[in-house]
Amino acid sequence: MNILEEIQKLEPTVKEAGQLAVKMQKTAKHRNKFNSGNAIVDIVTEADLAVQEFLLRELVKTPLADCKLLAEENTPTAEKFTGKLDYYLAIDPIDGTAIYARGLDFFSTIISVHDGEKPIYHFKYFPLLNWTQKIVENNYESTGNIPTLNLPAISDKTIIFYQGEPEKKLGKIYDELISQGLTFSTVSSITENVDGTSLFILGEVAGYYCQDLNAYDALVNLHYAQATGKKIYSSGPDGYLNLRNIQKRTSGFYYPGYYLVLN
Repeated sequence: MNILEEIQKLEPTVKEAGQLAVKMQKTAKHRNKFNSGNAIVDIVTEADLAVQEFLLRELVKTPLADCKLLAEENTPTAEKFTGKLDYYLAIDPIDGTAIYARGLDFFSTIISVHDGEKPIYHFKYFPLLNWTQKIVENNYESTGNIPTLNLPAISDKTIIFYQGEPEKKLGKIYDELISQGLTFSTVSSITENVDGTSLFILGEVAGYYCQDLNAYDALVNLHYAQATGKKIYSSGPDGYLNLRNIQKRTSGFYYPGYYLVLN
């Protein structure tokens, strides 16, 4: 099986899933699935569950059913993936659920594959923006309506992150970047209406730091940086983390370690 050929056949299905999210946006009820105090990871909507199950029902009909599945939500079809292949298939039905639940437009559906060593495929579709980001191995493509943002002027000197302690993990690298006039700030200090991946890919911020990576969506910026030749710092050698070292915490699966990518 050619994993990249098979996964790309499903891109129309991913777009259908995104449109399902749009249809449910105004009526989908939401609740907290965790109690970490971080609304970004705690919140889940009925649409998250419905969109994931829609995707998995289509994926399980294909040879991708033998991948090792990393699914953000616990829906029935997730149990039907065998894990026989040494490929990891990740699904984030609605990336940016907190944004979605507020009726805004910067949310997406993400499907991705890695081979245990490096990301090899990402497809991220923003249905309300009609914008798609696609990375196949070292080829990046952005199609549709590429959005323009109106952010504070300081953003181009800011390295953003959602959680973690970059000053402790990065050590001398942190000090060097600060000496260059860069700062580290949370995504919410720049905007609460746009996801951090888009801020980095659109070049609106100086960099992106990710620690203890969420297994469903956190590899997008690392893959983008590898594909486009950006500067990468990582707790793994040569910008690569151990993607077979999957751990579990209250909010789901994650990869221990960190990466920092710079524009």
